[in-house]
Amino acid sequence: MAEGESSEEELTPEQQSLVELIARVISHVANEPILFAQYEARQHDKFARLWPAGGGRVMQQRLDEVALHLGGPPRLYILRHGENPPPEDGFPGAALQEVLAVFSRARGAVLRAHMDVVGTGMLEKNPEFLPMPKDDAAIMRKRWDEAFWEHAEMAYIRLASYWDRVGQVLNFAYFNLRSFKHEGFQSVMDRIHDNVAKMDSHFAERGCWTRLRAFQCSTKDDGYKWLQERRNLVVHSLHLQPIAPDDESNFGESGEPDTDTVFTSQFNHLDHAHREKLRPRAPAGEVTLLMDHLGQAAKLFPDFLALIEAAPSKKRDRF
Repeated sequence: MAEGESSEEELTPEQQSLVELIARVISHVANEPILFAQYEARQHDKFARLWPAGGGRVMQQRLDEVALHLGGPPRLYILRHGENPPPEDGFPGAALQEVLAVFSRARGAVLRAHMDVVGTGMLEKNPEFLPMPKDDAAIMRKRWDEAFWEHAEMAYIRLASYWDRVGQVLNFAYFNLRSFKHEGFQSVMDRIHDNVAKMDSHFAERGCWTRLRAFQCSTKDDGYKWLQERRNLVVHSLHLQPIAPDDESNFGESGEPDTDTVFTSQFNHLDHAHREKLRPRAPAGEVTLLMDHLGQAAKLFPDFLALIEAAPSKKRDRF
């Protein structure tokens, strides 16, 4: 090797830029879950959980009993020597675990939206935290807003998906149906109302049923029908962003169709007050709605379990 010759091939400016970019990507991927976990730990009292801290063992015991009630296997078999355990039905336990998993994902999406609002709010009030030219700051604010609305959309979809998973378990508990291609929480609750509650006055007066039924039929901001319509708005009609009520243009400055026109056309069959309930809010208002719905899911979770326990038992004779 000649004197002064580098042992490594020098990178071109483009290659060096790519290496630096990949290094920043690696740093983001490595640090994001750590930051999220730290933020969640600091904010854990603000975000609803399915059971209180320290209550995991008691809740697990109840979930095991609910799964057994639905015909699932016990955690422990006592068998004679040489005896094989009976065939197991893993669906009840798996369906219950899916409910828990989707709630956890919904909670994470709500928390990320909250984290975005806190971060962008601090940067708007204190631009000196991240000094940059005025034009760059405007572009960054737009990107931060887009990131928030993406998290908000995901949170609404996952909150509605949580209730669909609840409906799946109730569909199995009351009608022994496992297929869930077209059945949602709304239709399953209506079927229970028509086939069980109308036939059994004692059942119809159960607190677990009345509370879940009231939530299912509610069009208030924290009711299921509102959540379902907001989810449908996101999935089928438009992406969320603040809508200016007095904006009458068909296209925004970007050349994209004006969201307010699409929103009004989609829901012009509803009265003005109901349209205003569905209208996207400012980010802080959307986070409040998301947290309210997360709280409803957690508050009604014991009623969901009690409603399963009120269904006919599917326990099998093990011996």
